[in-house]
Amino acid sequence: MQLLSSALLLAALASAQDYFPLAVGNQWIYRAAKETIVTSIEGTEKVGAREYFIYQGLTGQRILLRYNDRAQLVALSSDGAEALWADFNADRYDSKIEPCTGPATVVARDWAINLGKQTLGGGLAVRYLPGTCTDAGVTRDIFIPGVGLAEREMTSFIGPKLYRLSYARVGGLAIFGQGEHAFRLSLDRIAYPRNAEFEARLTLENTTGQPLTLRFNSGQSFDLRIKNERGDPVYTWSATRLFPAVMREETVAGERNWTTSDRLALEPGEYTMEAFLSTLDRPPYLATVPLMILP
Repeated sequence: MQLLSSALLLAALASAQDYFPLAVGNQWIYRAAKETIVTSIEGTEKVGAREYFIYQGLTGQRILLRYNDRAQLVALSSDGAEALWADFNADRYDSKIEPCTGPATVVARDWAINLGKQTLGGGLAVRYLPGTCTDAGVTRDIFIPGVGLAEREMTSFIGPKLYRLSYARVGGLAIFGQGEHAFRLSLDRIAYPRNAEFEARLTLENTTGQPLTLRFNSGQSFDLRIKNERGDPVYTWSATRLFPAVMREETVAGERNWTTSDRLALEPGEYTMEAFLSTLDRPPYLATVPLMILP
């Protein structure tokens, strides 16, 4: 029975921490009226024997956060004490998430929120009583497990302001709240030894809900080009490859990825890799990323 109770406790602690995942590199982008606000976990900082995550918050403040041994999300105050930010296992708690915000009450644990592109469920909805300030403070939060803060409503003297998640990258995974149209190039390294093999991924994103059709005049879908510091081409991926001559179309809805690998027979130095789709449409999809060849 004691082993079972311990297992249940550990499961509860783990699930509580899913509502606001603390890991370096996690990023959340919100839209509020005409504003776009980027928040992120920028690193860690050790204070005494405790390690905190550095959170750049919605109002631009730098906050040191951690989960204590009761799975409570706490922030380090300027006086060196820890203040309770959130207790996701409790139904009510005294939150110090913001100076003008009063006690918190969890009103739902199965909240669903429509972010435009997708609906996220299993949300924890929290309402806050007014604090000591007049017409100011957080009034409502929606936390989604595995994602984090999905929506926040704040009150000010000019009325309520709603922050809604439009994009998040949590644990290396991307969550899109709004439709996007983008083209990206990703490499597996920043710097490569001489004659090393690289891996590249080209990603075309179309989550707008609108049709996107690509037209090609051969079996080649993309190409890669590397330029040196002077801008001279020193490598072209397609130079050693043959492709059939065929007119074709490809429709992209959601995400389309192309991957390849090759060996870099380049001299040490700094270079830029360009990736583009070999479509008939102009201007082409184009993305660049810097890379280095080590001595």
